[in-house]
Amino acid sequence: MVKILTVGWANLDQRFYVEQFPPSSSRTGVLGYRETIGGPAAVAAVAAARLGAEAHLVSRRGDDATGERLQGMLEAEGVRAHFQLGAATPVSAVLVTPEGERYIFPYRPELPDELVLNEEGLLEGTGALLLDGRWASAGYGLGQAARARGLPVVLDLDRDRDEDWMLTRVATHVVASEELAVQKGGVDALLAQLQALGVFAAVTLGAQGVAYAGGHLPAYPVQVRDTTGAGDVFHGAFTLALAEGMGELAALRFASATAALHCAQASPPRRNEVQAFLASLP
Repeated sequence: MVKILTVGWANLDQRFYVEQFPPSSSRTGVLGYRETIGGPAAVAAVAAARLGAEAHLVSRRGDDATGERLQGMLEAEGVRAHFQLGAATPVSAVLVTPEGERYIFPYRPELPDELVLNEEGLLEGTGALLLDGRWASAGYGLGQAARARGLPVVLDLDRDRDEDWMLTRVATHVVASEELAVQKGGVDALLAQLQALGVFAAVTLGAQGVAYAGGHLPAYPVQVRDTTGAGDVFHGAFTLALAEGMGELAALRFASATAALHCAQASPPRRNEVQAFLASLP
């Protein structure tokens, strides 16, 4: 079993499935409700675990009942969570329409910044590392240690912040968001900027697929139920694929299929589901 390590944010998502987004000072009916694991690094770890990885998460949570519930949910998914405890556990309220569109309202309390967990112990046996940028100091140190071991280091780059760009120094692969591409002058401009840093670069484009330095992969067609966490699932699958020795293009295809199925069923798919989906394509 291949081990991957994800580093960054974990929170409890409270998802409300609504008829439509309500206008100001009004109300709308709730069609359904459920609590799920949220946060880029946490969702990526769950996705990798469902695909058959030994998935480890390094993150922060509160020493509270919500945090204990979150840890239990992660463990139930097969994720080995290494938490540093802080004041309160992050929570997000997520409104989702029948079309799969969403609004997210995150509560992000202050949490300890210094990593006191043992870096070498966390990386022992790891095949690849994923950084989501939400805990830059911990990610940078673990990224340096991973690079010294010759491991792939994937960076989920979706914000134009100094601490996020700092992590490109320890990354081997950067998967950026469409939103960041808009801020940086377009997809081609962002890909060129990332290529100049000496990393493999790709930009996820939602329903338009994924662009990478030298090409583009269209999205796989599915009936979308919920897009929440699709990018995080993509990153987890991509990181696992690299850890398993896939080339970048094959890893992008695998990650795209995994994310597409996630959007269709509102949860990360199992390995056999992804394999069956890919086998069914013309």
